Amino acid sequence: MNNQIFAANEEANTTVATGENQIIVSPMNILLDLDETASANAIVLDRDGAFVEGITLMVVSQDKTKLKIIDRDFITSESGSIEFSLLGKAKGDFIITVSDGSVSTHINVAVKDLIRYVLPYFYGDMQISLINPTNFTNYVKIQFHENSDRDEPPLVVRLNDKEMVTLRLSEELDSKLTDGWVELFATEILVGGTWTNKGYLSFDQIHAYQ
Repeated sequence: MNNQIFAANEEANTTVATGENQIIVSPMNILLDLDETASANAIVLDRDGAFVEGITLMVVSQDKTKLKIIDRDFITSESGSIEFSLLGKAKGDFIITVSDGSVSTHINVAVKDLIRYVLPYFYGDMQISLINPTNFTNYVKIQFHENSDRDEPPLVVRLNDKEMVTLRLSEELDSKLTDGWVELFATEILVGGTWTNKGYLSFDQIHAYQ
């Protein structure tokens, strides 16, 4: 199967220079709608794996007029980390570079005009099917909304043309899910849904984001 799946809080991108610090960023891939924001973080470790506190990281957008970095305080905390937000102002594919002056790593950001879908009911170990009926690569961001105060990270799936995948969200997110619903954002037309005890439940396309 050629699709690429990653959970936003699990995948990390890192670059290491011998004898220098190590910078780990998460997530390493972000999919944004126009005028949408997303959070990312970076952790600095020394060559022994200990957190590095109190250093200033440089966080640079490839095109700051189209992909804006909102937070500007990049001094690492006791846990060696910083957190910052990104705002997609124009469509395109961009790179965010995070560096301490010696080593660097990057985050890939795609800003698209996304199509929104809703799966009004989803529970626990239910599987979700995604079908890309188009002749184009389709990137799909899946956001599970639990009927509680807990926030789950988004899951992004890359579907090649005419590809279908079936996912068990609880496994992909490595989390025990309870009652809730699913919101999906796709770069192309998307078909799919889930089986419930009352039959097959398909996605509903939302024509105007609210």
